[in-house]
Amino acid sequence: MIKIITRTQNTSLPFSIIKGSAQKRNKTADALSKQFYTKLLSASDDKSCTLEIFNVLLNNLLQNIINFKVLRETSPKYRGTIKHNVTGTECDDNGIISLLVDGFKIFLPLDKNGKNITNKFCAIHEARHLFDAVCNPKTNQFRLQNLYEKIDFEAQKDNISKLFLDTLDNPIRMKDFKSSVRKLIEDMPDTISIDCLQTIRNSLKSEINAYGDEIKSMAKGSGLFYNLREILTIKLFLHQNAKFKQKLKFANKLLKEKLTNARNNHRMSLNS
Repeated sequence: MIKIITRTQNTSLPFSIIKGSAQKRNKTADALSKQFYTKLLSASDDKSCTLEIFNVLLNNLLQNIINFKVLRETSPKYRGTIKHNVTGTECDDNGIISLLVDGFKIFLPLDKNGKNITNKFCAIHEARHLFDAVCNPKTNQFRLQNLYEKIDFEAQKDNISKLFLDTLDNPIRMKDFKSSVRKLIEDMPDTISIDCLQTIRNSLKSEINAYGDEIKSMAKGSGLFYNLREILTIKLFLHQNAKFKQKLKFANKLLKEKLTNARNNHRMSLNS
């Protein structure tokens, strides 16, 4: 098996700030996000904001220890995205490949001059993903097991992830969705499917958080009147197309099944 692990720097806040349970870390991310969008809203009047203000506010809240860079979102499929900033790879004597990550890249809608973010609510959405990541270091660690008994499962993992997170153009029926996911995951080894589902679960939680904060920021103050139509559009999208909460419940169910199966197999191997 070829293993690819992640070595990160400048991707998480100090342990003194984010120590505690998952719920406590989520509350920390909640608080940071609320502080951020409250300050951003007060520093801008319309739907746009300056890139300078965005950077200053983020750096202040993150104590200037998280490396991030804002770039123009060029994909017509997304309003904005956030990715790890991969700087290179290393391979040790055991053949384990380390993927080197230094902070994040945030892709946002920018004007022609690149000095203004044309949709500050999109920026708030992506900032929440950043807060979730810096408060949960484990989400910045991912393993790619490219070969397992000479079988490549990366394509299957990508397809499963797309079903959960990217196939959002049309309304979905959960019955059909669950059937498609189970067909893709049923022949995957437990170790790989568990890694896949844990990553998907973290991403779904962050999407729920990000859309929630985006809507809250749009409704804050007099914004509810001006942004009501867009808020309703987002809520309809979440209800009909995305269904992130329902998908999270299903991902947790699948993960529980896979973990139980893995433990039972391990127990049987010890008794054989």
